[in-house]
Amino acid sequence: MPVALGDRALDILIALVERAGEVVSQRDLTARVWRDLVVSPSNLRVHMSALRKALGDGENGTRYIENVTGQGYCFVAPIARAVTAASTAKLPELPDAVRKRLVLPPKLPRMLGREPVVRCVADDLLKHRFITIIGPGGMGKTTVAIAVAHAMRDGFADVACFVDIGAIADPKLVGATIAASLGLQVQTEDATPALLEHLRTLRLLLILDNCEHVIEPVATLAETLFKDAPALHILATSREALRVEGERAYWLPALASPAPDSSMKAADVLAFPAVQLFMERAAASGGHFELNDESAALVAGICGRLEGLALAIELAAGRVGSHGLAATADLLNKNLGLDWHGRRTALPRHQTLRALLDWSYWFLPADEQAAMRRLSVLVGDFTLEAASTIIRGESGNDAATLNTLDALVAKSLVSVHSGDAGTVRYRLLETTRIYGLEKLHESGEADSAARCHAEYFKRLLDERHGGLIDLEYTGRAHALREHLGNIRSALEWCFSRSGGDFDVALAVDLAAAAASVFLELSLLGESYRWSSAGLAALDDSTRGGRREMLLRSSWAISSMWIRGGRDDVLSAIARTLELADPLAEPSQRLRMLATRHLFLTRVADFRGALVAAEEWDVAARQVNDVSCLAISELMQGVARHFLGDQAGANKLFDAGFARAGERNLQLCGNDHRVRGLVVMSRALWLSGFPERAIATARQAATTAMKSGKPLDTCFALLYTTPVYLWCGHWDAVQSALDQLVRHTHWPLLKPFHPVERAMQGTLLIGRGSAEAGASLLNGVLQQMRDERQDVARTFVACAIADGLTLAGRPEEALTILRTIRRNAVPGAESVQLPELLRLQANALLSLEQTNEARAERLLLRSSRIARRQSALAWELRTAMTLARLRYKQGQSEQARDLLAGTYGRFTEGFGTQDLQQAAQLLRDLGHTEGFLMRDKALSQIPAAEATQRLM
Repeated sequence: MPVALGDRALDILIALVERAGEVVSQRDLTARVWRDLVVSPSNLRVHMSALRKALGDGENGTRYIENVTGQGYCFVAPIARAVTAASTAKLPELPDAVRKRLVLPPKLPRMLGREPVVRCVADDLLKHRFITIIGPGGMGKTTVAIAVAHAMRDGFADVACFVDIGAIADPKLVGATIAASLGLQVQTEDATPALLEHLRTLRLLLILDNCEHVIEPVATLAETLFKDAPALHILATSREALRVEGERAYWLPALASPAPDSSMKAADVLAFPAVQLFMERAAASGGHFELNDESAALVAGICGRLEGLALAIELAAGRVGSHGLAATADLLNKNLGLDWHGRRTALPRHQTLRALLDWSYWFLPADEQAAMRRLSVLVGDFTLEAASTIIRGESGNDAATLNTLDALVAKSLVSVHSGDAGTVRYRLLETTRIYGLEKLHESGEADSAARCHAEYFKRLLDERHGGLIDLEYTGRAHALREHLGNIRSALEWCFSRSGGDFDVALAVDLAAAAASVFLELSLLGESYRWSSAGLAALDDSTRGGRREMLLRSSWAISSMWIRGGRDDVLSAIARTLELADPLAEPSQRLRMLATRHLFLTRVADFRGALVAAEEWDVAARQVNDVSCLAISELMQGVARHFLGDQAGANKLFDAGFARAGERNLQLCGNDHRVRGLVVMSRALWLSGFPERAIATARQAATTAMKSGKPLDTCFALLYTTPVYLWCGHWDAVQSALDQLVRHTHWPLLKPFHPVERAMQGTLLIGRGSAEAGASLLNGVLQQMRDERQDVARTFVACAIADGLTLAGRPEEALTILRTIRRNAVPGAESVQLPELLRLQANALLSLEQTNEARAERLLLRSSRIARRQSALAWELRTAMTLARLRYKQGQSEQARDLLAGTYGRFTEGFGTQDLQQAAQLLRDLGHTEGFLMRDKALSQIPAAEATQRLM
């Protein structure tokens, strides 16, 4: 008698009956029913419970399935099998008339990316006799089946029958159609007996193509034929498994394709079968273009967006001849080409994507149609919980949702795969999703589904982190990365509403939570966009509370990184601190104090940066968090460095890194470990440890790249270049800058751009192109001034002055140096003061009139300040300039002793630029003291080779 069962419950029953009397483990059942997907054990329990209920297991003492604790399940009821014996020893030959009717459709002359699939299916078919190829419409199931049939013809003596089940409208005609294809004349309504009589003693390959729309009669007949015709091999294609005894399902994978946002080169993109198919079909349509590195991105975007769906790729490629590649990609992004036509000779349902999807949609029961429509609001992967909420609302029945999802998965309209930590994720192919959205709008349910979607993801954000931002938040933000597509979609919907349809509270809540997630994932542009939108939407009911605090916090940080040092950032920081205190939000207060420190450092207010760091230290001690205390020491070390206290800075850096260990120091979109290493490398070079400085600069870049944070990587590559420039490692500078401008996030970080050009100009001067370098730097200096990128302005001014002096324009150099010295006073910047004084003296000495006395006073002052700052590197540069002056004045011995005393305090870095120049100058001055011999190996070889050894 008929028993209503869900798809999975039926699969479980079949698996248990096939091994009746045996204990089947939960693992084996899951692998069989979910086809090796990783699913929660609760899924099996839900369907097992439904199966037992349907069978009446346990009622009136009847037992069907026993649960063997710790082992699995066993089907214990007695079963009887009807087996018809048949001898296959002597198989009769088919009459020639019948043989002539069995003509296979022609196979494609060239099939891309499917050869391994064809071999695998053929092997399984020989072994198991009954294979169903399953997959979404347009995936290429028929193409593969025909290729398998042609590959196996010899093994069946050319006895292979192809039946297009898709052409059958009336389910009652399935048997008669198969019989007619075999040349049988059946006079009765039921063709099964005649088919069995004919096939029982034949070795034949039967291909049943496109079975999904009449799957019940096909499944019944196929099972009967398989059991009673032992020499018959059946190959079926369907969007869902037949789920009968003996069947083995083969899920046909999509054609391998690159990611839609791939940045791979043309040669790498062309290795994907999806791209190869696109190129062939595009050429056939008259779309001739060269696949170079530029066009490869467009092709990868098309194939990736179509997710390897063969028919969709063919249809898109067919547009290239008439529209061109770029226009085709643009059209595809707008509507996915549901109505693009393919080959005229194709089956009607394969001529457009819409026809293909209509074929699937209209055969669905009403509840599955509704579920597919509502699920189309979900972007990318989604969870069972999300599906349940969207399909049935908060009061949704998980078991009912699971059954509906299972049905859509079985019909290849929803795909399922394992996520992290054994979780299960569902997904609609993008073509199916766009089609479903159209149906959703036609049904009038679009706004209801979208609101449900937005509310669900707002709750998800609140549950995962409660809107709280703290030092442990980064890991939780990464856990939300898989939901970004849905979060973006929900935001777009919320802020697209107008008038009475605009829900201010929902929009602002979602923006406040999402902006912080985007920020922690280094998606600065999106954080800025949605925090700006949320702030603009605030009204009397939402202003002044936690929402505003979160929005202003995210806005201040993202704005600082992508817009530069504008005063409105300081205002936003102050407002967030004002809101954080009464709300008892210590984590938000810490974030804003750190942001203030970052901001003031970037605008060269180093006195203010130290105050902000000391405020942070007080707050960090109140929360008594080790990571906070480590960040406190690193922040103070940064400020001390720029204030000219290198010994104090190095002590703070050592203490901060020792305290931090391997702890997470991510905050305000920036890794304070990376920032600390960058500035520490500068402090080490100034302190007279160039080799340690280079090693620390490399560590900063490596740490940044390992973190996976684009901002950290760009920050490290850019701000470690001064150390390489000071050491004269020109190739290392160029390599870092090349990596920087090729980074995918580089276009967004516009405030960094003038600093990068400044480093390029400084590199030109270092390599001997003083005029070109100074010219480039002069324009950059003005831009940095306008955009308040002041942290590097003094460094750039020094490079310009050096270049102008070398180019014979010392008056201009003096003007720039005087201006930059005045500008450094308000922020108490002292780190470059010894170098400024030295360069000023150098420019004076380059003038025609005698300025030796004034220059000497400047040099002596430079030397005193450098020593007070523990800046041995500046001392050495000043000592070289002063030694040349003494030599010019006829005081060779004093010049030699002066330079030797400074040079002798170095213990490393003798292959770097300044130390090599100092060693050469000492030799020119006739110095032969023994301490020069310790670096003889480096000082007597070319500078480039010495540098290479150090690197």
